[in-house]
Amino acid sequence: MSSETAPQQILSTDENPEWYSYCCSELSKVNPTGGRLDGMRAILTRAAWMWDNGRTITVGFVAPVSGTAVQQAKVREVVKEWEKHANLKFRFIPNGNDAEIRISFQTNNGSWSYVGNTALQIAKPNPTMNYGWVYSTAGITENERGVILHEFGHAIGYLHEHQSPRRGEKLTLNEPVIIDYYRRTQNPPWDEAKTRANVINVYSRAEVSNFSATDFTSIMMYFMPANFNLQGIAIPPNNRLSAVDKAYAYLNYPFMGGSASVDPSVTLANALNAAGVTGTARTNIAAEYTEGDWRGLRAEFTRWTLNQRAASASAPAEPAAEPAAEAEAEA
Repeated sequence: MSSETAPQQILSTDENPEWYSYCCSELSKVNPTGGRLDGMRAILTRAAWMWDNGRTITVGFVAPVSGTAVQQAKVREVVKEWEKHANLKFRFIPNGNDAEIRISFQTNNGSWSYVGNTALQIAKPNPTMNYGWVYSTAGITENERGVILHEFGHAIGYLHEHQSPRRGEKLTLNEPVIIDYYRRTQNPPWDEAKTRANVINVYSRAEVSNFSATDFTSIMMYFMPANFNLQGIAIPPNNRLSAVDKAYAYLNYPFMGGSASVDPSVTLANALNAAGVTGTARTNIAAEYTEGDWRGLRAEFTRWTLNQRAASASAPAEPAAEPAAEAEAEA
């Protein structure tokens, strides 16, 4: 995903603000399925992990902690934001054990989610998503909104933006500081290997390819105090969808064939503008949209992102992180 952002205020890890604990884990397991989409990629994930466009996905709440009515209501409300921008519906069902996305609220288990349709491979009734930081207090806090949007970002196929293969174009990580921070703040402490796998390493370009420049404002971007990178750029938690989050959601899950977002501003033209798609790629995407071929639209969008990747080929190489299980970070 791509978006430019100015360096923000310097924040010190010594202050240890509450939001340092809001780092999430993504869990992904998948067997290649073959077919037209398997060789494609979506936003930092295999296209084979994405749901079919226009799909209704069942969601429910499960043991060991199915949550209070207040916690459940917060999730139901916040996920409506994704439904505005992606042609997907989340249908909450009474018997959570039968749902495709199964949510628990274990406070001692952090916040995490399986990526995309890999949730279907998890045996029922085991959770496929957990919220350790959504509480029973009145009102939805910004941190709660952010973590719900983030985990449902994973659920529709997004991986972590801070591990984008193009991160090196904008950020050079201060690895000793990061390794020391997670060693000091995690319980049990993270060793260097775990920190590298979950924070420092980037996803392999061979594994993900539908991406453009790193979006510091993405809902999928981790917080980053200024001393975590040599550029001195501080990235606070992002608790709202960025313009590019919204655009990529639309271009991977387009409203077509008579379907439309409840938000009239959510259109193909606005998504293409926000993503920065121009020229032949824009024409081809528009043609697939007119024909009502969402698979073709995804394919054309992927071709555009591959061209963007080629343009970034001179970016410094960084260690690769496999898109597999990733642990929770908590301050």
